[in-house]
Amino acid sequence: MQLERIKIQINQSIIISSIDLQINSGEIFVLMGPSGSGKTTLLKGIAGLIPFTSGKLRWEDKHGTTGIVFQEPRLFPHLTVLENIAFGLKVRGIPAKERRIQALDFLKNLQLESLESRYPHQLSGGQQQRVALGRALILKPDLLLLDEPFASLDTSLRQDLIEWLTKLQRRLGFSILWVTHYLDEALSVADRIGIMFEGAIQQIAAPDALFQNPATEKIAQFLSLPNRISRKQWNKWFQSELNLPTTQNRGWIDSNHLQVIDRDCQLSDINREVSSCIISGIVTKVRPNREGYSIQVTSENNLLDVNMLGWNKIPKLDEKISIIVPFEKIHWYTE
Repeated sequence: MQLERIKIQINQSIIISSIDLQINSGEIFVLMGPSGSGKTTLLKGIAGLIPFTSGKLRWEDKHGTTGIVFQEPRLFPHLTVLENIAFGLKVRGIPAKERRIQALDFLKNLQLESLESRYPHQLSGGQQQRVALGRALILKPDLLLLDEPFASLDTSLRQDLIEWLTKLQRRLGFSILWVTHYLDEALSVADRIGIMFEGAIQQIAAPDALFQNPATEKIAQFLSLPNRISRKQWNKWFQSELNLPTTQNRGWIDSNHLQVIDRDCQLSDINREVSSCIISGIVTKVRPNREGYSIQVTSENNLLDVNMLGWNKIPKLDEKISIIVPFEKIHWYTE
């Protein structure tokens, strides 16, 4: 599926300004962006629920179909699980016997074989969402549109359904355009990720490339990349002009790659490579996590987040500490 210069205007408001996007066959493309950036409007436009003001949608084989699933399951309350799943087949004019056979067979994919006669109010949230997905998928769409389908579910159930859906997608081979605001969800499923601001896609990349090379500081901030420091400050800490392209004027480093120097160790005893620097600062926050502690250090009006493994020798608030920063672990980008 390919979008060419798509624009969507509702009344006098331009929601989608101009979007070019290609979703490859069998791909999971995740779309992320702040609320109000136009993600849901774009999905509705692709699904034909609202018209494009201008632009074209093209399919690889000239014709294609979509299915859409929203955050709320939107099941028909007066229909059973089996009837909800078979509803699209009924609309297409498939005879009752044939659509029952197809729906019963699809229940196996949904892992809902024993629930065919239940009504939506008798199902859990996760079961309802699987029925909603089944109602869309039984029509064998070329592209499944997902608008934060698991956002209302608790974390463990959300993760289980994500795993279930991605396995189903790989087995059946359909493409997905998946809107989510959960970064962990995006990273666990995406072949590519698009970042959308104010009705336009600002960057498209594979997940690792997106993190290592955010196109702008605005994108880096949206991704919550830690320790985003100006090149000028990094130059000061490394005590030299860093050999980088002039456009790369900002760098971030993962909190796991900063190492706190043991308080009992003298700085003069540290055997470090030229490709690292030592930063001194004051501890301003200490928080436990599953692997140890997260601490925040203030140095020259900059905040550094550091993850410490283990539970021993944890710095105290207002304590002065030193941190080793390896140059090769810094990711550079354009502010």
